[in-house]
Amino acid sequence: MNPLSGLALVAAMALLIGGLWLSRQPGGNRTKALLMIIAAFVVAFNAFIATFPPPQLPG
Repeated sequence: MNPLSGLALVAAMALLIGGLWLSRQPGGNRTKALLMIIAAFVVAFNAFIATFPPPQLPG
């Protein structure tokens, strides 16, 4: 795993924790919290895809 993938996973964890915390607040903005949680999954999935080796060209 390269350092940028690790940093992306840290950012995804921060988004997930922040979104869950915001959704639990009495006056919290639930729409913003849901968008933060979705963004966390998108960032984590992109970091997962970035760890794949590049495809080999035939020949």
